[in-house]
Amino acid sequence: MTKSHFKSFVAAFIAAIIIGITGVFGGNPVYADEQLPVHLLVSPASHTLGQLEPGKSYESTFIVKNIGTEKISFNVYPAPYYEDGENGDKTYDVMNNYTHLSEWITFDINEGTLEPNETRKVTYRVKVPTGTAGGAQNAAIMVESNDAIDETKVVSASSRIALILFSQVSGETNACGKILDKNIPGLLLNPPIIASGRVENCGNVDLNVKYAMSVYPIFSDEEIYTNEEDPLVLATLPETRRFTSVDWEGTPSFGLFKVKLDITYAGNTETIEKIVLVCPLWLIVLIIVFVGAMVFWLVSKNRERKNSKKVVE
Repeated sequence: MTKSHFKSFVAAFIAAIIIGITGVFGGNPVYADEQLPVHLLVSPASHTLGQLEPGKSYESTFIVKNIGTEKISFNVYPAPYYEDGENGDKTYDVMNNYTHLSEWITFDINEGTLEPNETRKVTYRVKVPTGTAGGAQNAAIMVESNDAIDETKVVSASSRIALILFSQVSGETNACGKILDKNIPGLLLNPPIIASGRVENCGNVDLNVKYAMSVYPIFSDEEIYTNEEDPLVLATLPETRRFTSVDWEGTPSFGLFKVKLDITYAGNTETIEKIVLVCPLWLIVLIIVFVGAMVFWLVSKNRERKNSKKVVE
């Protein structure tokens, strides 16, 4: 193969690769259907009741607001709150040892109506039964509407929002956690840099787990990113496992970094550190093509040299 033919072959091969990559990653975006508007707003989204004593009562309030354009009716009721699966999916129908709080809640009103932009303060009371065992108790206050949204009463829209309540009953408690795995991928084709952990709560109280990630240049100890001042803190409920990931949104599309993840729970901290290469797929393909072309060129040159030697002989 002559030098000009070789150059043409390499140029055509690289062009084909780039066109293929563009075809794979340059398609039109697909958007999800727009959701129906939510007509109710509950504030705040959660309440931490703190330490509850058996035999005592507690009282608090929340706000319900109609953020729609039509008058609506609503009702209020308690429900058990639990998290199903490792992604913390919220469920409101699981009764177990840690959701009895839903049975101790009463309200000053159980239903009402709201004009557009009108708000209503609702008072709820919690009475903890005497002899209740110590440990976590969580619940949800559900605010629900189901109203027609036009004069013909044909089209209807339902809306349900939960106010989550977290608490802990005084008594015998056990704060226990296990980190089942922690991971930082060493190669990323696209940003961001991601670090993750999977934690199991083996106790009977909610386990607050803190995830703090720090990123450094490969040849320096000067942080270029950290979330230590505002770490991700999530509650893992008793007898559940939770998978959590944190990421650096400002990750460049190419670079070599040192990444550290600290996972802190119940006074314990476990750390994982790793070297991470962020490199786009097209660059990896071009490097492979270049290396392949160089190998092909060297083999061709060596073959030409051998053929020339035979001719001379």
